Amino acid sequence: MLAVLSMNTFVNFLSPKAKSIFLLGIIYLGFISLGLPDSILGVAWEPMRAELRAPIYYAGFVAMLLTACSAVSAFFSGAVLRRLGTGKLLAICGFMTGFGLLGYSLSPVFWLIMLCAVPLGFGQGAIDTGMNFYVAKNYSSKVMNWLHCCWGVGASAGPLIITIILAGDLSWRYGYGIVAAVQLLLAGMFLLTLNIWQGKQTEGKEQSREGLGGKVCYDVRFWCCPIMFFMYCGIEFSMGLWGYQFFTRCLGFSPEPAGYAVTGYWGMLTFGRFVLGFVANRLGNVRQIRYSMVLGGLGALLLMFSDNQIFAIIAFGVIGFAFATFYPAMMHAAPERFDDATAATVIGYQGGAGMLGAALVPAGFGYLAACTTFNLLPYLVGCFCLVLLLIQLKVDGIRRPL
Repeated sequence: MLAVLSMNTFVNFLSPKAKSIFLLGIIYLGFISLGLPDSILGVAWEPMRAELRAPIYYAGFVAMLLTACSAVSAFFSGAVLRRLGTGKLLAICGFMTGFGLLGYSLSPVFWLIMLCAVPLGFGQGAIDTGMNFYVAKNYSSKVMNWLHCCWGVGASAGPLIITIILAGDLSWRYGYGIVAAVQLLLAGMFLLTLNIWQGKQTEGKEQSREGLGGKVCYDVRFWCCPIMFFMYCGIEFSMGLWGYQFFTRCLGFSPEPAGYAVTGYWGMLTFGRFVLGFVANRLGNVRQIRYSMVLGGLGALLLMFSDNQIFAIIAFGVIGFAFATFYPAMMHAAPERFDDATAATVIGYQGGAGMLGAALVPAGFGYLAACTTFNLLPYLVGCFCLVLLLIQLKVDGIRRPL
């Protein structure tokens, strides 16, 4: 109670602009922490499965359950958000996420990992929706771009934390314990700042409120967009989840450099999102999406024929850089592709389809690769990039600029 009063006293001394910046810092830290658990399973899974005596492809089942819970949570978070408000939703779900990760670190058997994935997934999905909603309502589009860059920072830091811990001959449980502590601290911060979330810290964003009540046009172009998100998120998370196995089993990497290679993949995705943000308006959404898939396909080709470990790491980084711009460009293109009512609907469908793709594709590929070989990973990426490019040509046409 004393901490809450102290925080309220501190906030009361801040100007409206200072409150906006202070809250934005919390939001950015929140999105960094949101990215941490999304990427550590791929590196931590080898010692986890050895200790828990689980088959290698069980990691796909964990990822599938986690992402499915996140998808369900995201679909229903709007109603909960209207009832509780942003601050309360973030605080409650922050504690759910933290205790779910703490359960990972303490689980003696595999089925408890699956059980803890449920609150972790529901918490992550609601936090993602709540933060995106708040930033979209109260801040500019530039802030939104940097928000997703922060997720990449967390996704890059996650495997790095696990790799350092494993390199120090410590248990994977310490890694999950550290991430759990970060999530619980953040949940406490949400709780202490509940009063700030009540206010509207607008950063001068001009936002249109009309035009959302029209008829939604469910044509072929509409359905192509969720399909593209399903496929893209499927390969993005397949690379992050199974890249470690590809490097160690197929290319003969030792565990430490394999972990750093996966870290580099998420790092290049984050770096690409930061750099390309400076030229995004000049390129336009269509070019960004096309260049993303073309460069991703070239990276996959390089990975297919890379016998040298250095070239393989470079190819992995190229694919991460290529994928950086796809997600934000697709989201930003929706209002330009469709009328307001259809755009609002397709954005929700894209998010849900992306989560389903992140759940199902890595799980399916993991089972297939466990039965055959993880050498199939670059072929999956190459084929999906080609199909995505063809679908995008159907949606936007060959010459249509956005």
